[in-house]
Amino acid sequence: MVRKHAFYWRYDTGEELELLNRLWPLVSLRCNFFTPTKKPVGYTSTVNGRRKRIYDKPATPWQRLQASGVLDAQQLSTVAARIEGFNPADLTRQINAIQMQLLDLAKTKTEALATARHIDLQSLQPSINRLAKAK
Repeated sequence: MVRKHAFYWRYDTGEELELLNRLWPLVSLRCNFFTPTKKPVGYTSTVNGRRKRIYDKPATPWQRLQASGVLDAQQLSTVAARIEGFNPADLTRQINAIQMQLLDLAKTKTEALATARHIDLQSLQPSINRLAKAK
């Protein structure tokens, strides 16, 4: 998850740390409340005898927590009220803005370090191009 949202750049300044510290709560909110995932629940065999994984219905971690019955009514209402204040599209825009700031800060020094150490960063170029278009 870290590389997906903060990429492979070198972050070592206070300004970058501040941006990363602003990024993680937003990523956590989006992943836990607005991103459904499917979980493996078992295996079955195909006609050829190969194992095939069986998944449950996609749900967000928040939906799974609600279904588990672990939280009492007050906790459920507190979290539900907090969620209502968030817009997934706004969260994504905020995350993208912070990511672009991180890229701007770290790109130059990371490329200089990679050149000095003879590291090829071309494998990351598709991700960089994709993010540059979002800017």
